[in-house]
Amino acid sequence: MEAGQLDRRITIQRPVVTVTEGQEDITWTDVATVWARKTEQRGDEGFAQQQTRGHAVKTFAIRWASFAREITVEYRIAFDGRYYDITDIREVGRREGLEL
Repeated sequence: MEAGQLDRRITIQRPVVTVTEGQEDITWTDVATVWARKTEQRGDEGFAQQQTRGHAVKTFAIRWASFAREITVEYRIAFDGRYYDITDIREVGRREGLEL
């Protein structure tokens, strides 16, 4: 993974669940802020509940780091003022990087 391709700054966040008076609250805490390569994969559009909804899939590739083992699909990515759910995690090479 070439450094020049990692041109986007993303933050990987994990959920923290707290229970107060029987009510679950989810807050997000930062795990790491890293350089990434963003790739547009595909998109589709559908009609549900009297609304047109769009769905876009993006892949973020990052270098391997010690925190990489703990990333799960429960985590999310914060990038450019938006949040992206992680739906798939793939190792690139032998611990060269991850595609999220």
